[in-house]
Amino acid sequence: MTVWKKVLALTMSGILVFGMSACKGKEPEGDEIEIEVAEEPEEAGESGEPEETIEVVSDLEASISWWTYPVFVQDEGQEEGAYEQTLIQEFNKKYPNIRVELKMLDYTQGPDEVQALIDGEGLELPNVLLDEPGRIGIYAKEGVLTDLTSMFTEEMAADVVSEGILSACRNEGAYVMYPFSASNYVMAFNRSMIEGSGAIELMNREGACTWTTEAFEQVLERLGNSQFNGGILYCSGIAGDYASRSFLTNLYDGSLMNEDGTAYTMNSEANQQALTKVKEWMDKGWVLNGSGSTGADAVSSFVNGDNSFCLLWSLPQALANAQALQENGVEVVVMPYPSEDGVPELEYMLKGFCIFKTEDEKQEEASRYLVDFLCNDESKAAENVVRSGGFPVRTSMGDVYGGNEEALLYEALLPYSGTYYNHVEGFEEMRVYWYQMLAEILNGEYSVKESTDSFVEYANKTLEPKGEEE
Repeated sequence: MTVWKKVLALTMSGILVFGMSACKGKEPEGDEIEIEVAEEPEEAGESGEPEETIEVVSDLEASISWWTYPVFVQDEGQEEGAYEQTLIQEFNKKYPNIRVELKMLDYTQGPDEVQALIDGEGLELPNVLLDEPGRIGIYAKEGVLTDLTSMFTEEMAADVVSEGILSACRNEGAYVMYPFSASNYVMAFNRSMIEGSGAIELMNREGACTWTTEAFEQVLERLGNSQFNGGILYCSGIAGDYASRSFLTNLYDGSLMNEDGTAYTMNSEANQQALTKVKEWMDKGWVLNGSGSTGADAVSSFVNGDNSFCLLWSLPQALANAQALQENGVEVVVMPYPSEDGVPELEYMLKGFCIFKTEDEKQEEASRYLVDFLCNDESKAAENVVRSGGFPVRTSMGDVYGGNEEALLYEALLPYSGTYYNHVEGFEEMRVYWYQMLAEILNGEYSVKESTDSFVEYANKTLEPKGEEE
């Protein structure tokens, strides 16, 4: 939390500038920012300060509920939900007759609480929920979500940074989630080690820093020749599996699934080549066998300064470990996962809003007003994104972190966001098979072909709708 306060303080000036130019996603011409100045001074209120002029957008009368996980960072000393309440107050200046009831969920019990309402009869669901595509996709399959396609105007869809993010918002052709903020998963290197080995000379440090598998292999060789420990390819537990999938499937431009998401493709020639190459690197000591290590173990080991790189990294990881990194003298260099053609398809964290179906048309309209306000309001949208720990999914928002170098890299990587797999049927079960496959290969229990064929066989079974005979 303390780290975030520093980030927010450093970027607040950038947020205020954005607030004057965002105008619901409209991009200002050139570098100019137009600020409308009143010809006559505003009348002073009783306090002597000019009264704030807010235009009422709608006088619609309705009562709606907004449920959210603790996504937004609170001001220092404020309780959970305090910032969300200020957003409701700002919303009510423009929509004074819409009453919004806020409920904070926790990540442990929240998903079960929502699912229980869906499974129950006659129980009232929230109107608006801020969540992630995996769970929202499950709710969509239950048939309880409103079709938000009308909110995805041609202009808005063209403004979203990648088709991958748009696809994550769809279920069976309809948009069921309105995207809010995102951040890619990346890998991290220990600066002193890549500089000490000369490996940094082989790493692209411009723009999105994309690079090839060939260059990555050369980096591994230099690190190994300088006796620096490689990174851990962990495959114990479940957490962090998205990073290992992104790393492996990108190496030779493979993919986890086919284009229509109906079958897994880890036994493709490209993916078998990637796994064979990784086993080769492991035998040379350039990548460490993590069959007994979790993603958390890999992060901890890297933060302690024991490894030259870590496959599991993101902005939240950097923030959570900032103090430990400083204490251990580890400076991080962030890189995307390498790919054969130098154009990666990255997995990512994505947050967005869904609206649950209701027969009350006024509640439906009010819910859309709230979602639009939280994502697009010219005075709050940028700060909302920063407080969510992510980056804008809309190109027109521009730089909301005030030119911070590391933040600019994350923003530059968003257009490389690939297909979002988490909402396919049986995804959680597939994740167990994923780590079993990796452990078998790293430990030499089975060949790459045998393990990938077995993975595909069992993973494909998870795609069958629940209750269907196998």
